[in-house]
Amino acid sequence: MRVGQALALAIATTLLVIPPVPGAMPSASAQDLEELREQAEAAAEELEQATEEQAERAEALEDAQEELVGTIHELQQTEAELSEMREPLARLASTLYQQPSGGVLAVLASGSLDEDLQTQSYAAKISEDNQALIQDATDLREEQVDLTSEAQQLQTTTQLEQAELAADVEELRAESEARTEELVSELDARGLDLETYMAAGNCDADAASNANGYPNGLLPQDALCELYDDKFLRADAAVDFLMLNQKYVEEYGENICITSAYRDLPNQQRVYGEVAPGFAAVPGTSNHGLGQAIDLGCGIQNFRSERWNWMEANGGEYGWHHPAWAKSSPFEPWHWEYSG
Repeated sequence: MRVGQALALAIATTLLVIPPVPGAMPSASAQDLEELREQAEAAAEELEQATEEQAERAEALEDAQEELVGTIHELQQTEAELSEMREPLARLASTLYQQPSGGVLAVLASGSLDEDLQTQSYAAKISEDNQALIQDATDLREEQVDLTSEAQQLQTTTQLEQAELAADVEELRAESEARTEELVSELDARGLDLETYMAAGNCDADAASNANGYPNGLLPQDALCELYDDKFLRADAAVDFLMLNQKYVEEYGENICITSAYRDLPNQQRVYGEVAPGFAAVPGTSNHGLGQAIDLGCGIQNFRSERWNWMEANGGEYGWHHPAWAKSSPFEPWHWEYSG
């Protein structure tokens, strides 16, 4: 469904820049038109997937940036720890340099009591933790080098991937636009209505099985498909009606006028109460409540008119018939039913 919505949006956008072709004759067969649609849908699907991937990579890049900030923070902490280790080493080295002959004992008695005690603490720290400090300093330095390399690699890789993906998306966008333009041009040439054409492609006839077990007039929404003008039918009936409508549009240049299609139970009760007795089925018994009946206008409601005759001649190919009872009792030339 999302792909169909994406394609519909792409086609609607393209229609703004592609002028119609007045009086043009169809240039391809119905099969060719379906192939154009499939190509446009495939291109739209690829573009949709790539766009989603680009959004995911953008999110990953944000995560990588956060990780980079954390890495830099770790670097700052390791640098601070190294500085703390260097300080007592530097102090002791400086003192020993000033009194090299006396060694540590001379250092300990070289100044005031406070200075001697302070120096002694440095010496004790170094003597106790000398090897450990050296090892810790070495480990931290190696970690610092690794973190720096990791941060640089992380940033370079994510930015490169993002740039490559953006280029791929742009290429797919151009391909999708080209395929959409081909389809729109063919639709214009045939005089087909975009809304109904897309509705036919977005409806899955197999969804009709979702109506199994549901009462008349209480069909679930996922068993229905929208036609146009806010009218619905059971999915299989809708698909075939929309295909019939495409043929009708090629003949008359406009959609079949629909006055009534699927009626839920409350609407059937309303209609039953509004019309004369015998002209509406008892609520819960109408084929309208099964999503398999439709009432038509714009001339089709006139028995044996040109458009009524067209429906009679072409409707059966798509499973739509004018039932025998509607020709006499009661007389409803506008009423058509789907037999599949």
